[in-house]
Amino acid sequence: MATATQPLILRDPGLIYRFDAVLSLTMCVGLLVLATPLTTLIGWAPMHTVLLGVGIFLLPWALFNWTIGAATGPDRISLLANLLGDGLWVLLSVLLLVLYSAQMTAIGVTFIIAQALAVSVIFAIKLAGPKTLRA
Repeated sequence: MATATQPLILRDPGLIYRFDAVLSLTMCVGLLVLATPLTTLIGWAPMHTVLLGVGIFLLPWALFNWTIGAATGPDRISLLANLLGDGLWVLLSVLLLVLYSAQMTAIGVTFIIAQALAVSVIFAIKLAGPKTLRA
């Protein structure tokens, strides 16, 4: 039973998913609008296509997160698929750095690291999330 003295995430276990939905939608719009200048900052020409693809992907991802966060008892498969998605995001970000960081600017490498760390934190919060959401 949740009490007012517990952290908000324990009182509202869907909060992290709704928060992720808002972040994903913001990143979606940002990447689609700013793909060209971000590509210049990152310094690796193929990144333009990557940024546009990721921006397009983030729209349904945001909706998926919002749906989980708004549900009173999301199903286990949706929760596992969401965790898998976050984990793959981090893994692919690391792979991108391993394969192409030498072709990127310091700003580009920092950008990839920062977003991977942000997703890692959200992933960890979801992974350690309250059992009430998974019940």
